[in-house]
Amino acid sequence: MFQRFRKILRSHLWWGLAFLPILVPAYLVRFKLGPLPTTALEIILGIFFVLFTAAHGRAGWAEGARRLGAFRIPVLVWCLASFAAALWAPDAIQGLGLWRAYVLEPVLLLVVLTHEFQDPHRRGFLRLSTYALVWAMAAWGLFQYLTGIGIPAPWNVALGAGRRATGPFPFPNALALLTAPIGAYAFARFVKAPGNALSLLTFGAALLSALVARSDGAALALVAVATLLLLLERRFRLIGVGLILVGVISLAALPAIRGEVWQEVSFQSWSGRVRVWMWDETLQMLRDRPLTGAGLGGYPTVVAPYHGHDFIEIFQYPHSLILNFWSETGLLGLIAFVWILVTWLREGKRLGGEAWTGALAVTGVLFIHGLVDVPYFKNDLAVMFFVLLILTVIRLDQEPKRG
Repeated sequence: MFQRFRKILRSHLWWGLAFLPILVPAYLVRFKLGPLPTTALEIILGIFFVLFTAAHGRAGWAEGARRLGAFRIPVLVWCLASFAAALWAPDAIQGLGLWRAYVLEPVLLLVVLTHEFQDPHRRGFLRLSTYALVWAMAAWGLFQYLTGIGIPAPWNVALGAGRRATGPFPFPNALALLTAPIGAYAFARFVKAPGNALSLLTFGAALLSALVARSDGAALALVAVATLLLLLERRFRLIGVGLILVGVISLAALPAIRGEVWQEVSFQSWSGRVRVWMWDETLQMLRDRPLTGAGLGGYPTVVAPYHGHDFIEIFQYPHSLILNFWSETGLLGLIAFVWILVTWLREGKRLGGEAWTGALAVTGVLFIHGLVDVPYFKNDLAVMFFVLLILTVIRLDQEPKRG
C-alpha cells in the first residue's frame, strides 16, 4: 500500500508544488502551534516537505542538493552564516524563528523544486503560477486604488491626496516588492520571445502594482531593467534608445518633473532624508560590530543606542540591500548572499539566451530596488527569490534554447 502511495506521490507531487507561488501570501495568516508561532505558508511548506520525503526519501533530498550545482556551496555558507547570526541576536529564540522562515524553509524548498522541476513542461506550470500571482496582486491593488476599500491607515486617504494600494499586505511597498522581480523576469522572457503575450502582460501588471502602491523604487527598477534589456537585444535596441531619448527630453522640457526626479535621486525628499539618517546610524553600529552585525531580528534593539533622530521611528531594517544583510547576518552572511547573486549572474551568462536575460533582470531589480528597500527579509519574498532562481538558471541548460 505504501509503495503504491509513494508511486502516486512521485508522479503527482509536482502538480501541487506548481501552484505554490499563488499561495505565498498565506504567510499573512498567523497563529501558534502550542508555544510556536507559525503561519499558514509554513504549514503548507511543511506538508510539501513531508510528502517529498515520503515520495523520495533521503535519496531525493540528496539528488535535489546535487542538482544545485554551482549554488551548493554559497547556499550552504549562507545557511550556516545566517544560523550563527540567529544565535548571537539579542533574542536568539526570535532569531531562530526568523532563520526558519527566511532561510531554512526557502532553501529546503529550493532543493525540492530543483528535484521536481527539471522537466521544461513542469517548469512551464510553475512559471504560469508565478505570473498568476502578479496578475492577482495587480488586480487587487488596482481595485483598492480606485475604490479605497481595504487599504489600512495611513494610506487610505483620498485618491488625489496620496492614496497607496497595499494589496493583501499591511503596507504598500510589500505589494511592489513581491511583484517587481517577477515582472522583470517576465520582461526578460518577452524580449527573447516577443510573441509571448503572457510575459508582457505580467510585466505590465508588475509595473501597475508599483504605480498603485506608489513605490518609486520598484517602478524605477522595472523601467531601468526593461530599458537595459531592450538595449541588449538587437531587434529592440532602437526602442531602448528611443525610451532613453524620451526620458531625457521630458526631463529637459518639464522643470516640475525634473525637480521631482532630482529630489528623489538626491535623497532630498522626506523619505530620502530618513533613509540617509538611518544609513548613517546603521554604519555607526556596524563600525562597532563589523563581523556580527545586529543578528537576525536584532536591528531595532542594537541600533537604538545610535539612534540620534528621535523624531523618526527605528525601522525593522536599514532599507539598503547591503546594510540589510550585513546587519541581519553579519559580514560572512553578506558575503555569502552576494556570492549567490554573483553565481546567479555567472550561471546565466554561461547558459546564455533566456537564462542570461532572466538572471540579469531579476538581480538588477533586486539591486536597484534594494538601494532603498528590503527585497528579501519577508516570508513571501524569501520563497519567491528561490523560485525565480529555479526558473532562470538552475538546470535551464536542459531546456531548448531560444533567442
